Amino acid sequence: MTAPAHTVMNALRRIVQGLRQSAAYSEKTIGLTAAQLLVLKQVSAHDGVSVNGLAAATFTHQSTVSEIVSRLELKGFLRRERATDDARRVEVHLTPNGRALLSINPPSASDRLMQAVKTLPPETLDGLAKGLDAVIHAAGLTEEAAVLFFEDKHPEDPS
Repeated sequence: MTAPAHTVMNALRRIVQGLRQSAAYSEKTIGLTAAQLLVLKQVSAHDGVSVNGLAAATFTHQSTVSEIVSRLELKGFLRRERATDDARRVEVHLTPNGRALLSINPPSASDRLMQAVKTLPPETLDGLAKGLDAVIHAAGLTEEAAVLFFEDKHPEDPS
């Protein structure tokens, strides 16, 4: 294995390990998946955001975020309301329970990775995107759904 290939594999291992440890901590300490916690934090940062806005903020698909919002709503951490200025738009808000939960939780590995990606210079980000896309294609993983990290539940599973 070449030195750059070794560096790439080690970087991927570190990312996956950090995400796995962060996800396990979240589930053990507060009973939410890493994906649920990420969505909750994004709603906190963008009160009244739409599901489409959450999808953009979490760099994922609207249907994935919608499922997570539904689970968090069932658990009493989020609520959906019709926008006062446009009845066609649904806004997502934290409940007091959601706010209380976030007050005790440190930044996750996913939070730190998203922030890091946002701060990369455009040319670095473009190169990284092209490189990772090439890896996905070479590994035959293009058909895999790009759900939030460790969010493997099916739409019919309300937990």
